[in-house]
Amino acid sequence: MENTAGVLLFEHTMLACYIDDSADAQQKTIYSIAGFVAESAEWFDVSRYWSRRLESEGLDYFRTYECVNLEGEFRRKLVDRHGLTTARVIADAVLADLKQIVATSNLYAFCMGVLMDDYRQVSSEPDGEIVLNKDPYVFAHQMFIGIVLSEVRKFPYRQIVAFHYDEHSKAGMFQRSWEGYKESNPNWAESAGVLEPLDDKRNVPVQVADLLAHTTTRMFQQWRHEPEAAVARMKGWLKGNLMRVPYTNAEFLRTLVAGNVERLRAKGAKGGLVVPVEASG
Repeated sequence: MENTAGVLLFEHTMLACYIDDSADAQQKTIYSIAGFVAESAEWFDVSRYWSRRLESEGLDYFRTYECVNLEGEFRRKLVDRHGLTTARVIADAVLADLKQIVATSNLYAFCMGVLMDDYRQVSSEPDGEIVLNKDPYVFAHQMFIGIVLSEVRKFPYRQIVAFHYDEHSKAGMFQRSWEGYKESNPNWAESAGVLEPLDDKRNVPVQVADLLAHTTTRMFQQWRHEPEAAVARMKGWLKGNLMRVPYTNAEFLRTLVAGNVERLRAKGAKGGLVVPVEASG
């Protein structure tokens, strides 16, 4: 599934893409990755309004899971202070207001879903073992960055995109793959800036990406049964700024593998950290 909702219009400026991932319980069905691309000035404005809304409720940071389930920061700052019923009302209002901040901004959304059973199956096949990283975390981040850079390369002006993602126990593994990834994808490398992990508690744009990633997982869960309704719901929130939404199933993965296996086999690589998806489009 893929949707192109609009055209990005930036001229000779550094862009920043903030990324986060999400999944259902124990990554059994869907693993999602999502993020927003925008100019630094736009990120500044969104961060200012976002922080102001959190501060109005005494919240130091936002995580969607904690908001929805009244855990962590929302338990400490809202439930313990106001009680469960009032905390639920406040948390819902905060979530609605933060979504509105995003909806009225010039942040451009990219989302991707990985169907986990399909990924496990294809990555265990002989050719799949050569191309696909065993860890969907690494694969999804590399694939997602490729999707963003493919879109950026369509711009009339050359753009450089800095990528920032949530700190994670696997961040080091992903970070080490960066130079090899750019070497395998030289066209993308022309537009690829820094790759940097950030603490989501200290960086609002990562929190914004977390909101999108959580929503993406819910969308793909619904998409399996009601695809049109799922996409319509996401479009309704993002109001035209939803750029691309690829769905990574077995058919897509086998096409990806077929387009890259000989190139990677020639290098003697197997199940490595580099996923050269560029040749598959």
